[in-house]
Amino acid sequence: MKSKNKNEKDNRVLILGLDIGGANTKAALVYFQNRKLLDSFSYIEYFPFWEKTKHQIESLFNRIISHIFSDLTFKIDDVEYIAITMTAELSDAFQTKKEGVEMIIDALSSNFKKQKLRFISTNNTFLEWKDARENYQLIAAANWVSTSLFLGKYISNCILIDAGSTTIDIIPIVDSIPVPLGKTDIERLLNHELIYTGGLRATIPSITHFVPYKGNRVRISFEKFALISDVHRILENISEKEYFNDTADNRSKSKEDCYARLARIICMDLNTISKKELDNIALFIYQKQLELIKEEIDIFFENVKIRYPRFRENPLFVITGLSADFLIIKVLKEMGFKNIKYYEKITNIPNRINSSAFAVAGALYFQSNE
Repeated sequence: MKSKNKNEKDNRVLILGLDIGGANTKAALVYFQNRKLLDSFSYIEYFPFWEKTKHQIESLFNRIISHIFSDLTFKIDDVEYIAITMTAELSDAFQTKKEGVEMIIDALSSNFKKQKLRFISTNNTFLEWKDARENYQLIAAANWVSTSLFLGKYISNCILIDAGSTTIDIIPIVDSIPVPLGKTDIERLLNHELIYTGGLRATIPSITHFVPYKGNRVRISFEKFALISDVHRILENISEKEYFNDTADNRSKSKEDCYARLARIICMDLNTISKKELDNIALFIYQKQLELIKEEIDIFFENVKIRYPRFRENPLFVITGLSADFLIIKVLKEMGFKNIKYYEKITNIPNRINSSAFAVAGALYFQSNE
């Protein structure tokens, strides 16, 4: 990305998008001109808020600036806006969501100019920092708004499914606007628009209480011995590099250590159970996760067809997120859906892992230009 003269009157805009999650914080520097994405640079950091202090949160944003701008002639002062969405306020690092939102806004204000901060809200609008502090409930867990609003500039009617490391969002979009029944986390859970499972951080007992072993059904340990990321690493749904969350035992992300962690869920180790048997257990857990997702999507779809009959015939599903390929496509195809497209190809963003950061920057750009 090359520096441009800021005085050129050619509608060029530089926006930094931030998706501040409880476990992963994503950033995307996006360069727009005449309603087109010209260039971009992204960064992701595993940052478990529940282990961090306020000072460390401030340092996170400083690192983001350093990583993104280190090889560019652009500087942070060249950025017109910082577009923000967050879900980290739900982390148990904070006693309440209000506390979380306020602490994150304060940390952002220590690294960026306050007047440049814009927060996406569940009302489909962006709030300045002062309004965001006063209306914390509107910006808490609003990441689904930005991804759907940005997509709505390219596709008028579809069902967006964003499958990440921890959760899955299902958002109907009608006439370019997100139209979910729920806006808060609990409302979306109740309406099957938020599924609390994902490709990396889900615990095994949240998916199944039993696994097969030597022809028997064995109740598993409820200890945090392994995560679903170990299962997907064993099955090669993810690479070692894509396994970017912490492991349950702080050992490596090699398949050998993944096998060792999985063995512990039935109180065994690699000296007492074979890898072939663990492969069968991993495949069983994976299938149970797919069944869980299918059940939620099925209930959601039956409801959305009643509300919007246009989705009854050959509905378009748009998928994104790091887990989309191995958690969503299989389920949709099993349900008989064939009209499936990738968010990245439609919106022309470079990767799905950081799609939410690109989306919040894009949503702000389009809204500012209307």
